[in-house]
Amino acid sequence: MNEMIGHEREINWLQAAMKQKRLAHAYLFTDNNQVKTKQLAIQLAKTINCEQGDTDACDTCTTCVQIEHGNHPDVLTIQPDGAYIKIDQVRNMQETFRYRAPDHITRVLIIESADRMRVETANSLLKFLEEPISPMVAILLTDKKERILPTIQSRCQWVRFSSLPAHIQQQKFIDDGFDQTTAHLLSQMQYRDELLQLESQEIEQIFQNLITWSKALLTGDESALLDVQVGWIANELEQGRIHSLIEILLIWLKEWMKKEIAIFTEHRSLRMRVKEENVMLAIDNALIASRLLHKMEISNQAVWEQMVIATQEMRKSKQDDWHMIIM
Repeated sequence: MNEMIGHEREINWLQAAMKQKRLAHAYLFTDNNQVKTKQLAIQLAKTINCEQGDTDACDTCTTCVQIEHGNHPDVLTIQPDGAYIKIDQVRNMQETFRYRAPDHITRVLIIESADRMRVETANSLLKFLEEPISPMVAILLTDKKERILPTIQSRCQWVRFSSLPAHIQQQKFIDDGFDQTTAHLLSQMQYRDELLQLESQEIEQIFQNLITWSKALLTGDESALLDVQVGWIANELEQGRIHSLIEILLIWLKEWMKKEIAIFTEHRSLRMRVKEENVMLAIDNALIASRLLHKMEISNQAVWEQMVIATQEMRKSKQDDWHMIIM
């Protein structure tokens, strides 16, 4: 925990609670970077159960090693299964935890993207949190606190993590093995968590695909819609990279309008010269799509399809003279 630079305030607060034996039974960790909050949740789980009994994990005892490798029987992580966390996932957890834990163990339940629980799932979890069989700490991770049921929020202590400066984030991504372009983009993104399970080369390929696809979008090429329906974008949406694709598209289109490319320097030759009002049209529709994607009852694919149709039909109605020029 002490090695997580930039979050000393939050870590000191948690460590003080451990010293005073006043840890809450449930925490709500909020941050745009859920990879980071998950790392801290795992470190907290290790520290709580570390055999050395200090305010930070030793990382060498059997318990710490098991938790780090994800195979400790009393530390479980729940992730969305597709678009949502399903009630069966919570029931399976309850079945796993239905017997008492060893006396020296505090069970830890980590729920990623906790905002993606349906009401019935959240209510099932709530009942379990109120009546744990053994000592337990639940840690809910989200970047959308407003979507967490008030009844869940009221039973959690809220830990809000402040964002690190972009240049520190960028350097951290470089240290983690990402190339300069990818690290720069990730440091600017709100929904980078959707990409961070990929290798740098895979993320770079998404950049390339999206930039190439933007040409089809802006020139009225029907392949733009086809890619959303059955092509590479459909596959990316199925993999859960829902908000990150729109975010990258917006960053690219906004840079397109600038005289200097700051992030996509390696892709500047792929720009097309078009009227500013036409790029703004695409940006406006992408912003509308981004807002609609937060309405969970709307199909992600349908939102993308409508963005393409609206952009291309409005472009066609204006009868603009589009032409490609290599910069």
